[in-house]
Amino acid sequence: MTADSDSKAVCGERTRLAAIITCHNRKSLTLRCLESLDQATQRAMNGARVDVYLVDDGSTDGTAQEVSARFPDVRIVTGSGKLYWCGGMRLAWRTAAAGARYDAYLWLNDDVELFPDSLDVLLDTAGLVALQTGHPGIIAGATRDEATGVTSYGEIGPQGIRPAGESSRPVDLFNGNIVLVPDSVYRMIGGLSRFYSHGFGDIDYAVRAKRHRVPTWIAAGHLGSCASNSVSQWSTPELPLWSRFVALHRPTGCPPWELALLMIRSGKWWFPYSIARLYWRVLFPSSVGSSHFSA
Repeated sequence: MTADSDSKAVCGERTRLAAIITCHNRKSLTLRCLESLDQATQRAMNGARVDVYLVDDGSTDGTAQEVSARFPDVRIVTGSGKLYWCGGMRLAWRTAAAGARYDAYLWLNDDVELFPDSLDVLLDTAGLVALQTGHPGIIAGATRDEATGVTSYGEIGPQGIRPAGESSRPVDLFNGNIVLVPDSVYRMIGGLSRFYSHGFGDIDYAVRAKRHRVPTWIAAGHLGSCASNSVSQWSTPELPLWSRFVALHRPTGCPPWELALLMIRSGKWWFPYSIARLYWRVLFPSSVGSSHFSA
């Protein structure tokens, strides 16, 4: 597919998107996310069609039943309860890709509330990037923490999350809260790596995109709201040492071997120092400040 035809597919009339989402026991947030996606879809100027694939990863709060009642068109895929973010997103993506041919795939965290113009901004940016670079590109969207007003997720820089900008721009790394991946990129790179359980899969995808010379941009402004979930139990001084150690190795913590793999794939030869730093923070949680992947 050429860049021109790909830009038409992504931003032309009746763009067909597959939104892939995974959830676990966050019924109210999941419903809010789906409602905001529905509103953004109805507002989309190009009449985009969005099919939603939701992996319900063992929820016990009635999420699947409520979603089925309120959003009967959502394709619900039942998970084992042990998929976590990467596993759930891989399953949703495989299911979507096997069911139909889409112009692009939209990663969406279930705690994101999309702004009404978010799809228009994503699709317009995708078309602009394809025309400017000559290649279809991945487009990430920044989110805002409504409690603080600051950017919560989006572009990852050397010092953490960078503030959203007034215009779209190329980026190296991004969070996976709002991401548009053209079908041609998916067929080139594939889905999220099976080597990551919860976090790191989105960063790894950005690294792989750069290796394949796929343009990676972030859209202008904030495309939705999402509370920051930056508290790490494994570096919380109030918890006992053993609890911090266990929390570090949980999929939702910062599994050292997964971080090591990500750094090796990124060509960061100082990964042993970063792993040692993790354990140092577990032992002495108040002695080291927040760490980031690029540190």
